[in-house]
Amino acid sequence: MPQFDATIKHFKDGVKGFTISAATKNIEGWEETLGKLDAPGVKTIVRDLESLKKHLHAKELDGEAIRKLIAKLGKETVAIAGKADSKHADKVRALGEALTQASETTETAEA
Repeated sequence: MPQFDATIKHFKDGVKGFTISAATKNIEGWEETLGKLDAPGVKTIVRDLESLKKHLHAKELDGEAIRKLIAKLGKETVAIAGKADSKHADKVRALGEALTQASETTETAEA
């Protein structure tokens, strides 16, 4: 799952530097990867990723809805980290934490 590092880097560099095109490509990569897994919680994450993609392509971006989805995805990703194979568990957890941190940073910046 090579997209772990790329996704974590994008979120640590700041979501504002993540173009819609890059975000969409990243989301589609995750949808494809997660679609191959059969683990509790994965289908919810895939649905939330699809929702995030729709929000990103709306005529007007709803920053609060996007932030909430990113926060939800962070929590969901951390929750499935324990269910990931041990080879990827740390990266799954790091990704979830990066998503959560990005949603908190965005919330703070808007406040």
